[in-house]
Amino acid sequence: MRSTALLASLLPLASLLATSACATEGEVDDGDDGDLMNSAYETQIAGGKADGSCNGVVVPDRSGFDHHIALTFDDGPNPATTPKIIAILKKHHAPATFFNNGMRYTSPEAKALAAQIAHDPDYMLGNHSQNHLDLAHQTAAKLASEIDQTDVLIRAAGSPAKYFRFPFGSSTCAGVAAVHDRGYIFVGWHIDSADWCFQAGHGTCKPATFKYVPDAMRSDYQAYVLAQAKLTGGGIILMHDIHQFTVDHLDGVLTALEQQGFTFVRIDDTSVFPQLAGAAPRKALGDACETSMECSSNDCHAAGFCTQPCEGTCPDTAGRAGTFCIADAQQGRGGICVAKAAPQNQTCARLPDTTNVAMPRYIGSSGATAATATVCAPNGD
Repeated sequence: MRSTALLASLLPLASLLATSACATEGEVDDGDDGDLMNSAYETQIAGGKADGSCNGVVVPDRSGFDHHIALTFDDGPNPATTPKIIAILKKHHAPATFFNNGMRYTSPEAKALAAQIAHDPDYMLGNHSQNHLDLAHQTAAKLASEIDQTDVLIRAAGSPAKYFRFPFGSSTCAGVAAVHDRGYIFVGWHIDSADWCFQAGHGTCKPATFKYVPDAMRSDYQAYVLAQAKLTGGGIILMHDIHQFTVDHLDGVLTALEQQGFTFVRIDDTSVFPQLAGAAPRKALGDACETSMECSSNDCHAAGFCTQPCEGTCPDTAGRAGTFCIADAQQGRGGICVAKAAPQNQTCARLPDTTNVAMPRYIGSSGATAATATVCAPNGD
């Protein structure tokens, strides 16, 4: 799918890969932070590199979450709100990662709270820099200082220095190299909860602050988070443990997610986020497979290719054969995504249990336009 078409389709749903507007205090400014966030969202959706090699927002694992969510909280620790967040997480038996700013470690209470998190097997501390600056616009020396100061603090709290998150998701290749040189894995997110925006608007996320929240959800934080989770099928969600708004709504959000079949995992769960941990990328739709674990969709068709159910359309992957939605006569489960006959699969020769054939689009209830394409269809279809 072309980037412009993708942008057009996702804009009404908002913030799947947008960056966050974090703050040094409980409230969030409506100005520069919102500008950074809107810009990052547009860049990410329309033109961000798919591998996320230098992008502070993109996570290399893009699908296959199977209703698993990793909860992450930025900008703490805050002795006034973080313990309340932890109590709610405990109620739901939900693990989480807390990406801390070193500037927060000013009181004995904050340091004790960081140590508590570091020594709890359900939680991890992550490095979110010292002063929450836009690191893409700092000197090399300042960038190093921002990483290293907080590194010392989270190690002293008892946490291994493993995960780093760029403030605002704003990074450069030099910044990524500096993070990697220190042994960190940098972590973006799939879902920005926009709790910072709802906090700033006292329960309403205003268009002037973040324009990608649908109007119908601007005063319904829970519905907004749930809509994004359903769209992504899970992934890493960004929240903030410094906001009272987040404290007030977290229990309801977690309950709603559980009712929709979501479960909570840590970001170091390699079965959900293998590429984040450095594993080889899983196979895309249409690629040859032997088991479902090989596929990013967690679905290997009996004919030996990665697939997923569909109605009307299927997502394409850069550098791979295009995909097409056809009726699955062999397994009788409605529509499935298949690869189009293309050079990448030697016009289906690399998929021996398929046939190179023209097939009509499976439309189902999607309302998609009728079409025909030459695809690698399962033998017998």
